[in-house]
Amino acid sequence: MIRIKPDIEGEFTCPRCSQRPVIKEIMVQPIVNLAIFFCQNCGSEFLQTLPVGHTISDTLTIDKSNGKLYPINARPTWLSKALLKAHTNEKGDRVQVNRIIYKNCDQVVVLNTLDFLYGHVLLKLYNAIYHLDHHKNLGLIVIIPKLFEWLIPEGCAEAWIVDLSLNDLTNFHLSIQHFVSKEFERFKTIYLSKSYSHSDFRTIDISRLTGVKPFDLTDFIQPPPAFTFVLREDRWWMHSVMDYWFYRFCRKFKLLKPGSRVLSMRQNRLVKKTISIVRKRFPAANFSIVGLGTTGNFTGYAQDQRVGFVDHSIEKKWCLIYAKSHIVFGVHGSNMLLPTAHAAGCVEILPEDRYGNIVQDISVRHEDRKQLYFYRFADQYSSPTLVANKMISVIENFEVFEKNMCVNVYQTRKEPLRQTHTTIFAPSIDDVHR
Repeated sequence: MIRIKPDIEGEFTCPRCSQRPVIKEIMVQPIVNLAIFFCQNCGSEFLQTLPVGHTISDTLTIDKSNGKLYPINARPTWLSKALLKAHTNEKGDRVQVNRIIYKNCDQVVVLNTLDFLYGHVLLKLYNAIYHLDHHKNLGLIVIIPKLFEWLIPEGCAEAWIVDLSLNDLTNFHLSIQHFVSKEFERFKTIYLSKSYSHSDFRTIDISRLTGVKPFDLTDFIQPPPAFTFVLREDRWWMHSVMDYWFYRFCRKFKLLKPGSRVLSMRQNRLVKKTISIVRKRFPAANFSIVGLGTTGNFTGYAQDQRVGFVDHSIEKKWCLIYAKSHIVFGVHGSNMLLPTAHAAGCVEILPEDRYGNIVQDISVRHEDRKQLYFYRFADQYSSPTLVANKMISVIENFEVFEKNMCVNVYQTRKEPLRQTHTTIFAPSIDDVHR
């Protein structure tokens, strides 16, 4: 956490003359949290990001007089581009913010989850569990887009629900700032959550957010196995590099609507072929399809739970499906966060241009070597046979894997064991992290 009231923590310098500036206001906006500073030495006024969220270790500064971004010679990133875009597209329209007070507190920690990307919002929201468990002396205030209202965990002091679409959260909004500044006056002490973009998922009970208990591994070997395919119609499992260049052609010439249908139908064929291969090995297996989009059908192959529009009731229904799934399948993206938070394991298509983002979309909830066993990755143009074999392997080899890799293992302790004989034991969480 970083304290912002009654005084702000941290050392801040003017990007022009390196002198200590005077703080004028804290800004809580989509994507970032900033401070407005004034330098009495050189007369500069600028916005500087606070060390939370995406800018927890990289400070960005904007000169308000000319829009110049500091550090000047830094290579542009998605974040610096998003910050400049938001600053130059500041909106003065009225935004509805619904304030819900669950309990009154005068000392609070504020978790700002506002972002234009679905996955970023969800990943920031995971921080709420930590604060509820470790900062019981502070009331937790969650600032959240309306789309995610159903995920507000029990125990929060307040929720400030912003009625904007994710697309609208690419901009700064003056009315959000006016609301936040006025509300801040009510509190004696305010901290900002660090809002880590990637939490330790093993410590997060996802049911506190979704109300759905995740898959219990003690039931893993109980037949029949269940497989769920999480499909998108804006990012596809592609058959070959020709599909990729077809997509690039459609995007360049503004033909994505018909092109999307073609790619979605081709993806459906890959999924059907995969189901057929898995079903030969597990005739009684259950298969489900979820996702946003309704191209084609899976009659005779799987229960098709796809929709054309998503709301909280649909997402809750999907979470119930994930929680009964031995394996969830999908292409890399934020669409895999909730599935992997509930299912036992996953097989994911990881495109080459996403290698640097590996596991960012996986809610890793297992200990020890299960972290490797239950999360399998396949290359962009992997065949149905390869994907199916990965799924089959997770099911068929689980008992032997668990016995040899998780139960019948030893660990070296830092302190000597009191016993004089050799002891073989299963590791505890404490042992693993010593």
